[in-house]
Amino acid sequence: MNKFAMMAAVAAAALMAMPAAANAQWYAGAGYTNFDYDGGDVDAVTGRLGYKMSPNFAIEGEASAGLDDGAVELNHNAGLYGVAILPVTTNLDLHGRLGYQTTEVGTPLGEFTDDGVGYGVGATYRLTPGFGVRADYTRLEGDEGEADAMSIGGTFNF
Repeated sequence: MNKFAMMAAVAAAALMAMPAAANAQWYAGAGYTNFDYDGGDVDAVTGRLGYKMSPNFAIEGEASAGLDDGAVELNHNAGLYGVAILPVTTNLDLHGRLGYQTTEVGTPLGEFTDDGVGYGVGATYRLTPGFGVRADYTRLEGDEGEADAMSIGGTFNF
């Protein structure tokens, strides 16, 4: 039931922050993420799609697929986040995000699924109006354990 409450809270925040159409903007990104779990760390490729409703708020979804074939393997991670944005300069934004995530990890003992809260901070530096570089730190706290995720990648505004 907590999963649905978290998703409802993110959706409600998104609806309350509806902007003027001139401020709305879609963005997409892709990059590399390292997940550090108690039992080991895994590398992944991450895709992200977001909708910036105003200069200070966005909602975004992301999904990651593991790159490793080691003892611990990330089958998938997916999340939905509300994002608070602080424009620092014309090209630099800092952000904080809070949402819900689900993760499935494969180990020699079997596959484990964990759902819970995801929160973190990051920055985006726009090299051009349409392209930037984004770095994030996200803490994933699930029912079964925790993980720290560090990611870097490119982002496209359209």
